[in-house]
Amino acid sequence: MSNIFISYSHLDEDWKNRVAKQIGVLSRAGLDSWDDRRIAAGDDWHPEIQQAIERCDVAVLLISADFLTSSFILDKEIPLLLQRRQEQGIRVIPLIVRPCAWQRIDWLKGIQARPQDGKPLSGMSLHDAEAALSRLAGEIADLLLAPPSNASFMPPSRPGTPSSAASIWQEKLEFLRQQEAICADPAQKFALKKQIEEAEAKLKALS
Repeated sequence: MSNIFISYSHLDEDWKNRVAKQIGVLSRAGLDSWDDRRIAAGDDWHPEIQQAIERCDVAVLLISADFLTSSFILDKEIPLLLQRRQEQGIRVIPLIVRPCAWQRIDWLKGIQARPQDGKPLSGMSLHDAEAALSRLAGEIADLLLAPPSNASFMPPSRPGTPSSAASIWQEKLEFLRQQEAICADPAQKFALKKQIEEAEAKLKALS
């Protein structure tokens, strides 16, 4: 399951719910969104958010004036997300929900935003806004679920190789490592690393 972290101001909760709903359409395909409303009563919310950031594959930022004036978002969430973007290649996607001067924010203006051309969702008709969110969900699915460089398919067993589950997973692991070695795209490389970790865990369970 691929994890999408949704960062938002609670004043934009309606938009967050609409984003989560569109991503939820693809939940059975392997996408799962997370936001702070999933923190259970009694849990320590700050560590929960930090852990969600650390395990996410994509982050969607719901950009508005309230988002860009939230001390917690700017001081706690954004630095962690930008660090992971730089070091691990996760995709951080700004989603412009309401008009604000986001193009003047240094850390934000250089990141490609959605909807196309940074047109705020709030200025769209209901149909156009839903279409834009549907396209975003599809774009995230293409990024996380499509096999990067055909690397996530299970290679066929070699002639004469035992057909046990362990040998098949070993072949897949070798194939993924080869693909990671030649992959130049940071996001795809990160996705390959996750697949390698999953294959290693499966092999360990089978041994």
